[in-house]
Amino acid sequence: MRIPSFNEFLILESTSGERVALFIGRYMPLHSGHLNAMKKTADHFKCKVIILQILSKSDKSPFSESTIKNIGKAVALENSFIEAYFLYPPGEKTFLPLMVKYVQDKGYNPIGIGCGADREKDYKRQVEYLFSEKSDVKVSEFSVAMVDDRADNEYSGTAVREAIKKDDQETFEKMTPKAVHKFYKELKKQL
Repeated sequence: MRIPSFNEFLILESTSGERVALFIGRYMPLHSGHLNAMKKTADHFKCKVIILQILSKSDKSPFSESTIKNIGKAVALENSFIEAYFLYPPGEKTFLPLMVKYVQDKGYNPIGIGCGADREKDYKRQVEYLFSEKSDVKVSEFSVAMVDDRADNEYSGTAVREAIKKDDQETFEKMTPKAVHKFYKELKKQL
């Protein structure tokens, strides 16, 4: 008997139309600040979270697609409040209604999005469009929750990358979820 791959399992399990919240980002790499905000998102919406990762359109991300995908999957498997991890298709427009449709097509019922203060205004504008007559994406409910105040957040992708560049694995591990620790050498090679 063949065991389904991680992604096949997620697709098979997602056909119930389970209510989920979204947390979208580039995650260069995914760090503990992201994970804390994802947990706050799950708590706010009282449902599990789907991590939706966007590949950078520029050279901003020094990490390979396979590395960031493997990190996302590992973090999703390690945290029970995360329903699934998906790498948003490269080249697709990163407009929230299209991302909602993408998750709906996976069999889920997205009801909201968690974000930082830097994204809140833009996401609220996109949610207004989602409920407008112009949108062909249908939702019964969808809202934005600001779950991360970066002023209080000691974590950043820049700080994690700097720790890797300085070969400071101890600081790297303090700033990243346990599931990311095993990727240290791989990330270091790519920086």
